[in-house]
Amino acid sequence: MFRIDYANLNKEQVEERIGKCPAPTSLTPMSGTLDGQKLKIVLDEKPVAGPELEYEFISDTALTVRENGGSAVECRYGAMDLGPITLFTHMLPGKKYGYNVIINWETSVVTVLEMWFIDYEGTAFDPRNPTYSVFDANNIKPYINREVQRQFYYGYLEKEGEEPPETRDHLTLRLDNRMIDWKDDRGREHIVTYTTNIFSTLVEVNTPDGDDVLTFPSDNLQIDDQYFIYSRGEVEFSGRLVVDVIDVVNSRKIGVSMGIDEQNEFEYFMYRADGRCLGQTATFYDFNDKGREYAETVTKRMDYSVKGARCTYRPSIMAKALTLDEIMAAADNAAIYNPAKNHVMMAANRMKESTQCVGKKLFFRDDNGFAIEYSFTGVHDLEYRMEGEETWHKEIYRSSQLDDDLVILGHFRTGSRPPKCFILALDFANGCATCIDAVIGGKYETRDVTPTYHFGYIDMEGLTPPRMTRHGFTKELLGRSFTWTYSDFMTSQHIYNSPHSYSWTIFNNCAPGSPANRAGGFVWSSPCWYIKLRDNVYIMNWVEEKWEGIMGCAAMNLKMMHDCGFSFGVVPTGEFVVLDTMGALARDAGRYDMSGIYPLF
Repeated sequence: MFRIDYANLNKEQVEERIGKCPAPTSLTPMSGTLDGQKLKIVLDEKPVAGPELEYEFISDTALTVRENGGSAVECRYGAMDLGPITLFTHMLPGKKYGYNVIINWETSVVTVLEMWFIDYEGTAFDPRNPTYSVFDANNIKPYINREVQRQFYYGYLEKEGEEPPETRDHLTLRLDNRMIDWKDDRGREHIVTYTTNIFSTLVEVNTPDGDDVLTFPSDNLQIDDQYFIYSRGEVEFSGRLVVDVIDVVNSRKIGVSMGIDEQNEFEYFMYRADGRCLGQTATFYDFNDKGREYAETVTKRMDYSVKGARCTYRPSIMAKALTLDEIMAAADNAAIYNPAKNHVMMAANRMKESTQCVGKKLFFRDDNGFAIEYSFTGVHDLEYRMEGEETWHKEIYRSSQLDDDLVILGHFRTGSRPPKCFILALDFANGCATCIDAVIGGKYETRDVTPTYHFGYIDMEGLTPPRMTRHGFTKELLGRSFTWTYSDFMTSQHIYNSPHSYSWTIFNNCAPGSPANRAGGFVWSSPCWYIKLRDNVYIMNWVEEKWEGIMGCAAMNLKMMHDCGFSFGVVPTGEFVVLDTMGALARDAGRYDMSGIYPLF
């Protein structure tokens, strides 16, 4: 899904694919529970007023529905049962919308999820126009016709002579940071992390994208302690909508998926899946927060009284698309270690600056002939040249003391076209060294940073280089989770949930003195690489592909629970290239058991 170039279909093309009378399919026998029944569903007015729905089930595949007392319309439907819960789904013939209905027969409580394709008549956003912030992007009208929108309504089954139930299904935090490995009846294996109550992540195991963590706007609703409702909208990707009913006690679920697939064919199917809970890492909201309401920082930016409102990252309009010429121009306006132009990762919690390199002359060498000669003339000044070059290049650099005799440093390569930087880990205890050779210009997006990794050694007087030992890629961080506090105003939780990708949650309400409710943070994910330098000392290097293309290099010492590092790339507006330091304080948030999915060695 990550690298698929989904077609931007117009509404006529969407209508053509849906057809006149769409019907859900399934590889597993569907339920006949509803055959012959008549149901009247009354829905609440908040947060959005729902329709009154009257159903008569003609058979196990056909029903009639009246919306708000209108004429009866015959539809094809599918239903599945999970314990006392029935999920049925249908669309309206000749329309582009339908309903997913979840009934709790024990309580008569009903949740209805309306789903629809939008009818967008305007022009798609031009990414060369001004960029949008993550919050502004949530308040613009959706513009991709293939995206399925959704709205939850809460209500009950009306029964003659009975009072309406007082309870309702409701938003919840109970699933937050729980990871489940699901295998469904279509043979698909998905690792889903219910990261917050408004976002989740997905890993499509055993696919070409099986190492990519994907992030989607989501909803987590609680029926009771055992049963939950989950939905995700695969916006910025396929656009399909997924709705699940989950039994967390037995790790089972039923669900429905509706949308247009990568071949631009309409898909509408129900499924069953068995799961294995891989764990639940720490959550950081108040102990007494039941999660029935969205966090204040979310509701300040999102108006949930508007039908279909949901928090959605839209990377396609959050960073300007750049030509190679524009990147070259940005390089001429590079902001190198300039606090006034610092990027997102504010470095109030920098690690101790290192002076260990001052006065040293050395070569970095790998085993394939790549070599850089360095002369460190000051705490912030160095000269370098590639082996074989006659001319020395003067640069400013920054370095941190990651561990005893272990230094992390980085510098820009002034005049490089396209713009480049070097980031090095130098271990003066054993002579091992790593160089990240980063250049702006990606395989998929011009603004993406592309890192090349060189594992080698220090060649200098007085230090005998190791004959065989090298730093290298590792899976030792796989499944772990940490919070990283960059400043008093920014804390992020990382989940290392794939060998080559990870996700992060930016917590809400992190300003000093603000309300403590941190539920519902914004989530995104990126490809990354994990490198082991020493026991409990690692580098996690990521590139925000399919977005602004920034590379973040975090070198972490888990003995100190502190990291240091660098961010490098072009700012979202494309005005200048940035290279700056970052640093954060860590807390261990736990780990997931992923040993049965990915070999650890």
